[in-house]
Amino acid sequence: MRVTGLRIRGPNTKRYIDHHTRAYKKGGKGSGYYYKFPTSNGIRAEHDDLRVDNCDISGFSHGGVYLTKGKGHHIHHNYIHHCQYQGLGYGVVHNTASSLIEYNLFDANRHSIAGTGRPGTSYIARHNVELGISLSHCFDMHGGRDRRDGTDVAGTSIEIYNNTFRAPQTPVVIRGVPQEICDVYYNWFPKHNAPGKAVRASKGTRVFKNAYGEEPKVVE
Repeated sequence: MRVTGLRIRGPNTKRYIDHHTRAYKKGGKGSGYYYKFPTSNGIRAEHDDLRVDNCDISGFSHGGVYLTKGKGHHIHHNYIHHCQYQGLGYGVVHNTASSLIEYNLFDANRHSIAGTGRPGTSYIARHNVELGISLSHCFDMHGGRDRRDGTDVAGTSIEIYNNTFRAPQTPVVIRGVPQEICDVYYNWFPKHNAPGKAVRASKGTRVFKNAYGEEPKVVE
């Protein structure tokens, strides 16, 4: 299936930080209260080979593109922005799915790319640009502690290369150990001057040959 050339605007471009705080701060009202606000998705896939290209996607409180299942998804040449509802807010989000995400512009999301980290969850992210506004870290993969499943698994395979991250927030956070590989390389981090500032990850993630700072300096 292909979705191309559309402007898809959802109902919620706001952050709702106060609502998240009331739900989850110490003594808060919990997830039942949090989910009284409806959540929304722009495009949802449950089968293989979704292609989304040349679209403007914004304003969805859960995900602009929600890949629940399937493999071979290709998300490219889109502008995905203002999916930034606190606690959710993803540009492209994977449940148990794999994808290639390339040549997109991202801005004003909570996480522009995210995944549950369940086995089988994988993505390649390349040639994308974070334009400068982000509520939290930009590219993400959850680990077992987020799912509370007793593991430390953070997806199966992750490759992040040839991207530019202009947001001051941490560009990449991998919250566990991938089953196969996680490589972060050939990216430019103009707002971060060292690998430890740009990538937060557990063992199993390789970070190499990236450029740091406004005047790029490559660190092997």
